[in-house]
Amino acid sequence: MTRRQEPKPFVGKVKEKLAALFAPECLEALAWQSHFIQRASSKLTGADFFALMTTEMLDNPAVSFGGLCDILQQRHPQAAMTPQALQQRMNTPEAVAYLQEVLQLVLREQLTPLYAQLPAALLASFGRVFLEDSTQCCLHEKLAEAFKGSGGSASRSTVKIDVIYELLSHHLHALTVTDGRAADQGQATAIVPLLRAGDLVIRDLGYFSLESLQQIAAKEAWFLSRLSPSVAVYASADAATEALALVDHVQQTVEPQTVGDLAVYLGPRRLPCRLLAYRLPEEVVEQRRRTAYETARKKGRTPTHAYLHWLQYGWYITNVTAVVWAAEVVATVYRIRWQIELLFKQWKSLLHLHVLKGTRPERIKCLLYGRLITITMLMRICSYAAWYATTVLRREVSFPKLILWLKRKGRFAQAVQEDALETLCGDLRRAMAPLLCKQKRKRQTSRQLLDQTRDAQENSVQQQTVQEDQAA
Repeated sequence: MTRRQEPKPFVGKVKEKLAALFAPECLEALAWQSHFIQRASSKLTGADFFALMTTEMLDNPAVSFGGLCDILQQRHPQAAMTPQALQQRMNTPEAVAYLQEVLQLVLREQLTPLYAQLPAALLASFGRVFLEDSTQCCLHEKLAEAFKGSGGSASRSTVKIDVIYELLSHHLHALTVTDGRAADQGQATAIVPLLRAGDLVIRDLGYFSLESLQQIAAKEAWFLSRLSPSVAVYASADAATEALALVDHVQQTVEPQTVGDLAVYLGPRRLPCRLLAYRLPEEVVEQRRRTAYETARKKGRTPTHAYLHWLQYGWYITNVTAVVWAAEVVATVYRIRWQIELLFKQWKSLLHLHVLKGTRPERIKCLLYGRLITITMLMRICSYAAWYATTVLRREVSFPKLILWLKRKGRFAQAVQEDALETLCGDLRRAMAPLLCKQKRKRQTSRQLLDQTRDAQENSVQQQTVQEDQAA
């Protein structure tokens, strides 16, 4: 495919999917269904409330009720409302239910892929690559009853958003909103119904659960995770085998300066997997130990000798075979988990996810669901832009640049309101190469690291094959 070639149906599909979400008749039907609209004479329509809570807040996430009423009157002069009337409409369970329904509709539409992405070489063996993580937003302390914080030195009131994100197509598959006390581990098995054979799941220790790993494997899917120090590790599936003293075992069996790659079994049900042990530089070990002491001190504890011993290594577990990933590349692959952390950072810094003003739970939920709807819609455009940059331009899109470009001059909001998404996509393609792609830099991107590591792995295998042939 040349630089200027692009299958035309793709733009039509993007426009069709997004236009279906914004269709006034669809929004009105959901508003009636959720009882947000109960009278045909209502001044505030479902489409207007949707716009106020989403695209109209892109530039000013902390806009007042008076400001929203001004925007509403500009949209429809006959829909004049007082700030008090709009406040009463927003602070209702029906308003929350309406925006929840819209968010679920948007997420369902996200699940339909518009085109095939070109995965990085080390990810080419997998159908989809799922990342899961959570982020928190602090709220006014008066909301502590509705949204409890996690206690201690943390905020008294927080809301947690758990996100399941598919990396290759940049799709949001699930968004779960809870209060700050909810543990990530409680969401560990929620991803299982989404999986198909051949998918890959990458998550951090907060989601570590042997039950969820067993369910992922039972789906014929793959996982990559850090290893929890509290989990018993065995060298054999035999129930009579004793658990390994892992650090001592690795130090005795693995050559220094090499990566330990062990076939092990986890927990009482003996889940088979590979264990990768990376010996860390001394300065990194010392920093990890200082952090461990500080964390324990805040909780009135002292880290155990065994845990301090454990911190000498980076521990990873996976059921992906060595044929696909050599031991040396697993830690590099795990680094792509940080893509979801960068996503959260962009959502907060560029889309103001955390700017949730107010002391009424219903208002906070409306603002939050509206912000998540906006993010999900923008991710649809980002998915298209990532495909175009990768497939047509053979480059990587810069999501911060792209989001700022979509916000600038009200491009995205205007395209949604005027049904001008095809024009927006055309402008996007013209701006992509000069403005919106990542520039050449000394520090490599995650994709470049994955491709480079894969190339090194393949060269190593070829050299080993040549040496074996010569020896024979």
